[in-house]
Amino acid sequence: MALLKKNAAAEPYQVPTLAECDETYGTLVAKRGELHTAGGEARTARKAAERELAADTSREVRPGVAELLGDGPSAKALKRKAVAEAKQRESDIETALTVIEQRIRDARTAAVRAAVAKVRPEWDRRMKVLCDAFKVADAAHRDLWSLRQDLDAEDISPAHLGAWPFFLGEPADGRIASFLKEAGYA
Repeated sequence: MALLKKNAAAEPYQVPTLAECDETYGTLVAKRGELHTAGGEARTARKAAERELAADTSREVRPGVAELLGDGPSAKALKRKAVAEAKQRESDIETALTVIEQRIRDARTAAVRAAVAKVRPEWDRRMKVLCDAFKVADAAHRDLWSLRQDLDAEDISPAHLGAWPFFLGEPADGRIASFLKEAGYA
């Protein structure tokens, strides 16, 4: 029974990622990661600036008034400006993430095609092994069916002998042959 014989342990096949298959897609995914990191940093910076602003109890003098008085802008005004800049940075990053997600969706088709081209030889190899095993199984199924027909002719129920492969149907149904034909190995 050659089918049950264990082969030497082969190196497991590693399906390549879309980023590995298509450089453009990989670059976009890396950029998305950078933007997510930058978004987290911007959120942290905004929250810190908001905490500082909330903790500042000094009087606020608008920058225009401070200029008229010959003073520099107040610390509170500078903190308010920092909060506004942090919010704008966060908004810009969110917009950039929306754009990069669309670019990733656009690049995905080419990346999938490249991945399919890389995986095709391994797929074909494994499909051939499966189809070869199905051919052996089909022959064994026909042989077992013949024995069942002989038992039925002698009025002996094969139900007492054990499990029956109902999922294969009758050999005349051609379930295995249909699959082999569909797979291109008939």
